[in-house]
Amino acid sequence: MRKERKMKQETRKKISESMSGRKQTASTREKISLALKKYWEGIPYENNNLKEEENV
Repeated sequence: MRKERKMKQETRKKISESMSGRKQTASTREKISLALKKYWEGIPYENNNLKEEENV
C-alpha cells in the first residue's frame, strides 16, 4: 500500500495504457469509483502539502 499520493509520471502512463480499450458496465464503473474514493481517503498528500493546508 502506498504511503503518499504522489506517483511517477511513468507509472501513471503505464496504468493508463493498460486500461485503454477496456469496456465496463455502468454498475462496474460505479463500484470501482466508490472503491477508489474510499481507498484515496486513507492516503495522505505529501508532507509538504499537509503543512500548507494546515495554515490555510
